[in-house]
Amino acid sequence: MALVGSISGCVEAVPQDVVEAVDHIDRDLVELRAGEFLPTDYTQFSQQWMALRTRAQADEDLIRWPWEPNELEVALRQLQAEGSHLVARLTRERESLRRSAEAKIAQIENRFQIATLPVSAVDSRSLSGQRPDEIERLMEQARVLYEQGQYDQSLNASDRAAQSLFTRSVVWRRELRSPTDGN
Repeated sequence: MALVGSISGCVEAVPQDVVEAVDHIDRDLVELRAGEFLPTDYTQFSQQWMALRTRAQADEDLIRWPWEPNELEVALRQLQAEGSHLVARLTRERESLRRSAEAKIAQIENRFQIATLPVSAVDSRSLSGQRPDEIERLMEQARVLYEQGQYDQSLNASDRAAQSLFTRSVVWRRELRSPTDGN
């Protein structure tokens, strides 16, 4: 009986709730594509997590007295706090990027509609580049990437659509102003 009483005062060397929490944060960071958006911060977090997880697995069966310092638990809790801040920061940055992508897509779609109105109103002329397939393809690509949460790539596709639209608009304006060549 004395042995049971003395063992009951011991605690796990590695609290599993902290290990699970840090593991969950790591999965969140992967899902948020931290390696792309914050490569240095994520690499540092990931390296610390791998080292601490290895230590935690090695110490899994150990027990300690509650009054003994537990450097591993302190390091895990510190990594948990750092990881939580990283997730929050990345979430804010991705939300800002999402809003920018959404606004850019809306802006390009509006400009596209305005630019194609004069072209569609002209029946008798054959305008070079009248078919806006490339612009529509880029806009669709931007929308799909946006829906997939790839806001940075959506912005890139929107920028390419805007550049293509600008170039095409210049050609359309020039041709709409020039006299017909009799064809």
